Amino acid sequence: MKKLFDRLNYKRQCWLAVGIVLFGFILARLTGWSIASNVGWVLAGLMFIVHPIVPESAKWRYAGDEKKMARDSRIAGAVVIVVGLITRFGV
Repeated sequence: MKKLFDRLNYKRQCWLAVGIVLFGFILARLTGWSIASNVGWVLAGLMFIVHPIVPESAKWRYAGDEKKMARDSRIAGAVVIVVGLITRFGV
Protein backbone atom coordinates (compact mmCIF):
# COMPACT_ATOMS: atom_id res chain seq x y z
CA MET A 1 0.00 0.00 0.00
CA LYS A 2 2.91 2.34 0.73
CA LYS A 3 4.21 1.98 -2.83
CA LEU A 4 0.82 2.97 -4.21
CA PHE A 5 0.92 6.26 -2.30
CA ASP A 6 4.52 6.89 -3.35
CA ARG A 7 3.45 6.91 -7.00
CA LEU A 8 0.63 9.39 -6.42
CA ASN A 9 1.47 12.96 -7.23
CA TYR A 10 -1.02 15.82 -6.94
CA LYS A 11 -2.29 15.55 -10.51
CA ARG A 12 -2.87 11.79 -10.31
CA GLN A 13 -4.55 12.07 -6.95
CA CYS A 14 -6.91 14.79 -8.21
CA TRP A 15 -7.84 12.72 -11.25
CA LEU A 16 -8.40 9.69 -9.03
CA ALA A 17 -10.67 11.76 -6.76
CA VAL A 18 -12.65 13.01 -9.77
CA GLY A 19 -12.96 9.42 -10.99
CA ILE A 20 -14.23 8.25 -7.62
CA VAL A 21 -16.83 11.03 -7.47
CA LEU A 22 -17.96 10.35 -11.04
CA PHE A 23 -18.20 6.63 -10.32
CA GLY A 24 -20.38 7.46 -7.32
CA PHE A 25 -22.68 9.59 -9.47
CA ILE A 26 -22.91 6.92 -12.18
CA LEU A 27 -23.56 4.20 -9.62
CA ALA A 28 -26.26 6.34 -8.01
CA ARG A 29 -27.89 6.95 -11.38
CA LEU A 30 -27.82 3.30 -12.45
CA THR A 31 -28.96 1.78 -9.17
CA GLY A 32 -31.16 4.54 -7.77
CA TRP A 33 -29.18 4.67 -4.52
CA SER A 34 -28.72 8.39 -4.05
CA ILE A 35 -26.31 7.72 -1.17
CA ALA A 36 -23.71 6.37 -3.63
CA SER A 37 -22.86 9.87 -4.85
CA ASN A 38 -22.32 11.04 -1.27
CA VAL A 39 -20.09 8.06 -0.58
CA GLY A 40 -17.98 9.06 -3.59
CA TRP A 41 -17.46 12.54 -2.16
CA VAL A 42 -16.54 11.14 1.26
CA LEU A 43 -14.04 8.68 -0.24
CA ALA A 44 -12.42 11.45 -2.30
CA GLY A 45 -12.05 13.59 0.81
CA LEU A 46 -10.65 10.69 2.82
CA MET A 47 -8.01 10.18 0.18
CA PHE A 48 -6.68 13.70 0.78
CA ILE A 49 -6.76 13.19 4.55
CA VAL A 50 -4.90 9.89 4.40
CA HIS A 51 -2.39 11.07 1.76
CA PRO A 52 -2.03 14.86 2.07
CA ILE A 53 -0.33 16.37 -0.94
CA VAL A 54 -0.12 19.85 -2.51
CA PRO A 55 0.78 20.85 -6.07
CA GLU A 56 4.41 21.58 -6.86
CA SER A 57 3.53 25.10 -7.97
CA ALA A 58 2.14 25.97 -4.51
CA LYS A 59 5.06 24.67 -2.43
CA TRP A 60 6.86 28.02 -2.58
CA ARG A 61 4.05 29.54 -0.53
CA TYR A 62 4.83 27.24 2.36
CA ALA A 63 8.60 27.71 2.21
CA GLY A 64 9.13 23.97 2.55
CA ASP A 65 7.05 23.59 5.73
CA GLU A 66 5.70 20.05 5.35
CA LYS A 67 3.42 20.31 8.39
CA LYS A 68 1.54 23.31 6.99
CA MET A 69 1.23 21.66 3.61
CA ALA A 70 -0.20 18.49 5.13
CA ARG A 71 -2.52 20.50 7.40
CA ASP A 72 -3.99 22.51 4.54
CA SER A 73 -4.45 19.44 2.38
CA ARG A 74 -6.23 17.66 5.23
CA ILE A 75 -8.48 20.69 5.77
CA ALA A 76 -9.42 20.60 2.09
CA GLY A 77 -10.16 16.87 2.39
CA ALA A 78 -12.37 17.56 5.41
CA VAL A 79 -14.26 20.21 3.44
CA VAL A 80 -14.91 17.70 0.67
CA ILE A 81 -16.18 15.20 3.25
CA VAL A 82 -18.51 17.81 4.73
CA VAL A 83 -19.86 18.59 1.26
CA GLY A 84 -20.52 14.88 0.78
CA LEU A 85 -22.26 14.58 4.13
CA ILE A 86 -24.52 17.62 4.00
CA THR A 87 -25.41 17.76 0.32
CA ARG A 88 -28.27 15.68 -0.95
CA PHE A 89 -27.92 14.79 -4.60
CA GLY A 90 -31.20 13.65 -6.09
CA VAL A 91 -31.18 10.79 -8.55
